[in-house]
Amino acid sequence: MTTKMRRAGKRTVAGALIAAGPVIAACSLGPSYDEWAATDGAAGRINLEEVQKAFKDANSVTEFERRVNEIYEGDGLILVRARQDPDALVIEGWEDLSGNFEIDETTDDKLFDIVERDKQHEMRGYGSNSYYNRGFGGGNFLFTYMVISSLSPRGYYYSTSPTYARGGLRSSRTSYRSSNGYKSQVSKNSKYFSSKGGYAASTYKSAGSRQSTARQSYKSKQQTSGAFKSSSTGVRSRWGSSSARSTRSRGGRGGGFRGFGGAQTIVGPTRPEYRS
Repeated sequence: MTTKMRRAGKRTVAGALIAAGPVIAACSLGPSYDEWAATDGAAGRINLEEVQKAFKDANSVTEFERRVNEIYEGDGLILVRARQDPDALVIEGWEDLSGNFEIDETTDDKLFDIVERDKQHEMRGYGSNSYYNRGFGGGNFLFTYMVISSLSPRGYYYSTSPTYARGGLRSSRTSYRSSNGYKSQVSKNSKYFSSKGGYAASTYKSAGSRQSTARQSYKSKQQTSGAFKSSSTGVRSRWGSSSARSTRSRGGRGGGFRGFGGAQTIVGPTRPEYRS
């Protein structure tokens, strides 16, 4: 009797392993390229209303760039630099697509800039953010800090130090993405992208097709190398969704993706999984 029970137990365990096998394999495969490419992070889209607020609230450029990296859901760090044009002060935000921790205009993607001219401010989006162009009143805000600061070694009022980007900035963002604060931020982003930033759907959709050459090249390399499978980019879960249900309750990852904003499931294996 004991021998028969042992044999039955082994058959049960073996059957369970066989049944679980496809599930384990599916989870280890990561997202498909189409799933990854349809996300806001892969497209380089950022919540510019939150960036504008961060600009107004920041007391230093380092504080601003830290906050921008908390807002953004893509893989690359957002690097910041500020310059003086003949008639304006300009602060720019670039995603470091090359991963070398410094801005390279040929390989990195410019997401936005903020221009101060005649004591008025204007925020402009680029690439998938090019639907956005808004002014927001007077005041010195962050530019006062930059003007009284010494020029960086690279000839700008400010330019993210590669040493700081590689160390403190990256570490700060990694910690933030494991926090409840990031869960809250992702919910805000989801609502913002669902509303298309307050712009017409046609304007928003058109911007999504105007991705820079650097962005297109980056996505092509991700596809060829398969690096997107281990991406931690902004594949939004159903946080903040009115029909929120856990990934597990809906049978895994399938069917949850909606490109360019809205409720999405988690595909990045290193992404913390919060459940509503």
